[in-house]
Amino acid sequence: MLTYPSWSSRQLLSATDLNPYVYENTKRLTSPSAFRVKGLDSLASFSSRTELKWDLVDFQRQGWTNTNMTKFRCPSAGTYFVTANLTFRPPADMDGKKAAMLDAVVSTQAPEDDSVNDVLKSLNNTKIIGSYVSVNCSGLVHLLEGVSISARVAGWGGAWSKATSANKNWSMNSFAAVQIAPDAAGLDG
Repeated sequence: MLTYPSWSSRQLLSATDLNPYVYENTKRLTSPSAFRVKGLDSLASFSSRTELKWDLVDFQRQGWTNTNMTKFRCPSAGTYFVTANLTFRPPADMDGKKAAMLDAVVSTQAPEDDSVNDVLKSLNNTKIIGSYVSVNCSGLVHLLEGVSISARVAGWGGAWSKATSANKNWSMNSFAAVQIAPDAAGLDG
């Protein structure tokens, strides 16, 4: 949390007095709490709701931790911009008459219970045989300290498979959060 001191009018202050407030607050604002993970090598195909297990941590700041690379624990409360970018191949047996759909969901889970709260959702579809389909699930989410976030994906219309590319497949799939308002009490203020 950012700290805001109060001093009496015309009070003389030294650099030592100001440093904890100016330096520490500026440090929090210029290097916010954040993480980014990428890669889905362990996910070959899916046809129902699947929790995503990420391959590697691209970066993390201010103490994000994870459970088996699926759930990521928030180290400090605030409003975060969260995004899950996913790219997959639609079912190989689709005929182009009916659309195949791909959806993504970002969820939160409090440390003291097993309930899951879906906070972001996205859906995309295609009728093009042999194409790639990307879905981006992003938005503002207020997270409390200790809450975990995770991403899930579902494919409709058959078995979806991992997209292949000349680049590593992790270049097409990522999950991230960056704190944009450290002292926000919620999304409404």
